[in-house]
Amino acid sequence: MKRARLFPWFAVFAGLAVAAPVRDPGTPLVLTRSFEHRLASAAVGDSYLIQVRLPENYDPEKTRYPVLYVLDADFWFGAASDIATYLPMVKESPAMIVVGIAYGGTHDEWWQKRARDYVPKALRTTPPADFPLAGGADRFQQFLTTELFPFVEQHYAARADDRTLVGLSFGGTFAVHTLFTRPELFQGYIILAPGLGGDKKQLFEREEAFHGQHTALAASVFFAIGAQDKPGMVKNWQAFSDQVTAHRYEGLRWTALQFPGETHISVYPVGLTRGLKTIHATPPAAPVTPEARPVAKH
Repeated sequence: MKRARLFPWFAVFAGLAVAAPVRDPGTPLVLTRSFEHRLASAAVGDSYLIQVRLPENYDPEKTRYPVLYVLDADFWFGAASDIATYLPMVKESPAMIVVGIAYGGTHDEWWQKRARDYVPKALRTTPPADFPLAGGADRFQQFLTTELFPFVEQHYAARADDRTLVGLSFGGTFAVHTLFTRPELFQGYIILAPGLGGDKKQLFEREEAFHGQHTALAASVFFAIGAQDKPGMVKNWQAFSDQVTAHRYEGLRWTALQFPGETHISVYPVGLTRGLKTIHATPPAAPVTPEARPVAKH
């Protein structure tokens, strides 16, 4: 008798376990003071998802703001814009507009398009099948100069004379390429764990060629890598930093740091934080701290 009475209750609970109601997913999270635009590019033949976050107390009638341009914004816009928002609260950097350059598609699309836009030449030893679109960095530079910068400066109170670029890995490759081909595009460069090996060793030659024609380079550069990155990347990073500092460009502020305990990915938040503080410091900040080893500076 007891077994007969209990069975219906067991069936009810079993049914709940199988057909439990879907939990309320909540409402989409929206970053404060943030906007998105889809911007078509004739230079590249594609479109970009442009993400913009404005600083606290944004007042376009009274102030024009420095701009931080973020590569790989599909993954880094939230972190970068939060860092750039909070540093001014403790007066460690100026209030700034953050502009993320994203693709807004799938992970695979991002993976291939970033190689297309950030790498200067088609890759031969990657193998090329991994990144068949690589080699469009010059077209991406054209997108920045003729399409993105005018758009941002028309729609927001953005300074044209105070732009900083942050890029990691292939994004760092593009930043190095731009620094030694069209350095005037940005006044500040935060270059994190750049790809400098394999075919990308062409950047060593590009810097040498630039030095052959220029004795001055007006830029503030924060050049960093995690000490736990791949040994080959750390070796190439050090060699490139040594080459640049040996050329002693007039007007160049070059700060190179290797962060103990950080990897290819984890270097991003600490590198961006230190980079913004260094580039915007007045007078320039000395990069000597217990948690980071200064490698080269002049």
